[in-house]
Amino acid sequence: MILEHPIPPFFEWIGRAALNWALAVVAVAALTTVVSYVFLMLRNGSKQGFKIFRSGIVEAFKDVKLFSWRRCGAMALLAIRESIRKKVVVICVVFMILLMFAGWFLDPGSKDPARLCASFVYQATTYLVLLLALFLSSLSLPADFKTKTIYTIVTKPVRSSEIVLGRILGIGAIGTGVLLIMAVCSYFFVSNTLRHTHVLNVGEDIVRLYEDDEIASLPPDTVVASGQTRFSNGHRHQVEEYADGSLRVFEENKHSHSITKEVEDKVVRYRIGEARGAMQAKSPLYGKIKFRNADGFEGAHGVNVGEEWAYRSYIAGATDEAMIWTFENITPEAFPEGLPVEMTISVFRTHVGNIEKPIMGALYVRNPVTGLTAETQTFDSEKYTTKALFVNRKIEKSMVEPKPRLIKKLNDKESFQAPSADLPQKDQYDLYEDFVVDGKIEIWLQCLDSQQYFGAAGPDLYLRAADANVFFNFVKGYLGVWQQMMILIAFGVLFSAFLSGPVAMAATFGMLIAGFCKTLFLDVAHLQSLGGGPIESFNRLITHENMMVDLPNTFQTHLAKAFDVVASGFLSVIGLVVPSFSDFNYYADCVANGYNIPLNSICVHLVTTLAYVAPLFIAGYVILRNREVAKQ
Repeated sequence: MILEHPIPPFFEWIGRAALNWALAVVAVAALTTVVSYVFLMLRNGSKQGFKIFRSGIVEAFKDVKLFSWRRCGAMALLAIRESIRKKVVVICVVFMILLMFAGWFLDPGSKDPARLCASFVYQATTYLVLLLALFLSSLSLPADFKTKTIYTIVTKPVRSSEIVLGRILGIGAIGTGVLLIMAVCSYFFVSNTLRHTHVLNVGEDIVRLYEDDEIASLPPDTVVASGQTRFSNGHRHQVEEYADGSLRVFEENKHSHSITKEVEDKVVRYRIGEARGAMQAKSPLYGKIKFRNADGFEGAHGVNVGEEWAYRSYIAGATDEAMIWTFENITPEAFPEGLPVEMTISVFRTHVGNIEKPIMGALYVRNPVTGLTAETQTFDSEKYTTKALFVNRKIEKSMVEPKPRLIKKLNDKESFQAPSADLPQKDQYDLYEDFVVDGKIEIWLQCLDSQQYFGAAGPDLYLRAADANVFFNFVKGYLGVWQQMMILIAFGVLFSAFLSGPVAMAATFGMLIAGFCKTLFLDVAHLQSLGGGPIESFNRLITHENMMVDLPNTFQTHLAKAFDVVASGFLSVIGLVVPSFSDFNYYADCVANGYNIPLNSICVHLVTTLAYVAPLFIAGYVILRNREVAKQ
């Protein structure tokens, strides 16, 4: 799974993030206060304007003191009833219809059917729930003004803050209920789509290679029968039986099956179980990556093979170059049998050769202090194909290199990282006694084929800890949709507090589009997009000028660029306010790729959601309170 911008640890992130958020809120509040005071003085005179301003400040503090969660709950319940009257159940019906017809178009025989199905249900849910939130939130208060319901509300002892927060919580509760229904239905839809088995007939699909009386004298890992299952869901599996009686169904399309052998009256039958492993919730433990070049120096980057996307760095094959991951908190309690390693390595071929032949690589474990190194695995790798390896706890003497592997210090041309003077000499080495130091261990990867390259980024290799519960991880994936929904609801209620229904809907929809395109929005704001800023781009559009060609040195060009500089500051401020909805797709990506959603990511995104909803609620309260109809 690609993590181009990894989510930082919560306790490292929260301090700086909270400070930046507080500074931004204080700056906006101060600017708003000054502008309001100046406006009141210009409109009512200095003396009367100051009285009105002071009265507003006093009433605001009174609102905080007299705020009632009971009245706020009543406003939320009112919003729920209004939403139900607006046939919100139709969204659920539309979603069910989509699931029913999706089976016609989703191919269960694809290379990764779990990812295909999970991506579909998350995208369908995101679009439907966000549209629901958009309509309910942006039309809530304008509908009350249109039907005169707001006049009945303000005659009661209900404060403006309770009205606004009640709307946000009520519409959020409706959206949460709809989202839970969709989550459960989606899980059963995906599970049912992936559920299948295969048929394996003796004599037709599997062939015995040895007679029964010969098997007892064979080594345990000798293949005594092999074959393939019948087609199901567009694929088949390779099956092998070994001399020790064990059976194996090879993985295909990112899943495998259980298998049992039954013998009755000398008749052999094989039974293939349901698919397993199609949906997973892997808990990866990531390390820090560095690269060793051919001269023995380490650095943050490897070889650049000319790819435009610089996410991965490369090492050359058949050289001393290596990719090195340093892992921490490695304990026998966490990994009692050894280290389960999974990796997705990129392969760059300088010549095609035999295109069907994979590129060979080697995996090593190294003591980060002594330099003691052992080659634990050789493997074949193809581009972006996930490989699962296992480093046993007991390592034979023949696998350990006689000399320690040394690394030259970064930016040091002479000295090496010094190993211990006395390296252990054993017939059998223990992973934790000889290679792990203070919970740290290094894993090295090298490419063995000449003139070929391996490439990787930090998250491309990890240690696989115990898997999480698949169902709860699937439900957690909908937290990303829920967080987007709550932010959009807050924006919709804010806009509905001072705009008419259609205009509030258009403004909320614009914020939604800007949130999904925030990266492009900021590139345009910072004048980093291809074709220049918005005015220059518009000029190119109407004059049919190529984006790669410099505009002629004319007054019109200089004027357009001058306007772009002015617009850049304005757009940059808006860009800081716009939430990045695409960041919340991290949840769906985790589930679709079979990874557990870590608690750290949930905490970061929940705090981010609250950081948007809280000031939007305050802004909505201030605006609604200053509308004539809402004044107490």
